[in-house]
Amino acid sequence: MRYVLRRFAQTVFVVVAVTLLTSVALRFLPGGTDVLVALKTGPGATREQAAQVVKDLGLDKPWYTQYFSWMRDFIAGDWGTTFQSNQSIAAAVKRALPISAYLMVYGQLLALSTAIPVAVWSAYRQNSRFDRLATTSAFAMLSLPNYIVAPVMMYFLSVQQKWIPFPSTYTSLFDDPVAHFKAFVLPTVTIAIPLFAGYMRLLRADMIGTLQSEFITTARAKGVSTPNILFRHALRPSMFSLVTASAVNVGALMGGVVIVEQFFLLNGMGRFTVESIFRREYPSVQYAVVILALIYVAVNFVADMAYAWIDPRVRAGRALG
Repeated sequence: MRYVLRRFAQTVFVVVAVTLLTSVALRFLPGGTDVLVALKTGPGATREQAAQVVKDLGLDKPWYTQYFSWMRDFIAGDWGTTFQSNQSIAAAVKRALPISAYLMVYGQLLALSTAIPVAVWSAYRQNSRFDRLATTSAFAMLSLPNYIVAPVMMYFLSVQQKWIPFPSTYTSLFDDPVAHFKAFVLPTVTIAIPLFAGYMRLLRADMIGTLQSEFITTARAKGVSTPNILFRHALRPSMFSLVTASAVNVGALMGGVVIVEQFFLLNGMGRFTVESIFRREYPSVQYAVVILALIYVAVNFVADMAYAWIDPRVRAGRALG
């Protein structure tokens, strides 16, 4: 319990640090307050109108006062409206967040569900033809960035073959599951390709070491079947690096989502953040950053808790600590 509380405190500290740095950095962007005022008032505003906007936005107060006011509004759910379109920021985030969440979850699930069996069999059949083909393919996939994979897949699968419609139009999973998954096929594969390659190579290396352990030799001597040895005895202690990588890769996924959403015209958090930056919608950028930071630290917190399930020795060590 003490360990969980300590990790929770660290999580809160990370979120506060990220939001504080973002708030300060936005104040030093070119234009600063003048740009915000111009966006709010429009051209031809008088000095009195500009001064009133500065006061209404709280820009006349010290930066730390602005930060705590923003944090209070965030917790209260009073996120305000955008400068240019006067739309609710909370409503825009509510529309964009599920799209990015689905994309990241589907990408992780596809990568893990394919990488784990390939890595396990490749480690078991080390130096075989299958192993060489799998490792070579993984190296090739690691060298393929999202901005290359996305247009190539769009051209061959959507433009030429017309197997998958483009652009990807988001539909709720509960409204039309078929249309929902059609919209996410190409983006998910684009996200999953480099993840699959990294996960497969990482788990293969750990599995090779585990299969050489004494408890695996004992299991073989007792006549335990090969599938049980691989997936029941060897896989679980080999997953530390995989769990760590899948949690850390959430940050890389967020960056990949920005690119993929731009290519496939999905109005998710990545596209929302980029457009907010270009439009100088600083409050929208701050809220987007804090939400992405919360997702990142939450996933890493869950991964840290999962270590105890993978290896009981971790749970025992935490109890002693």
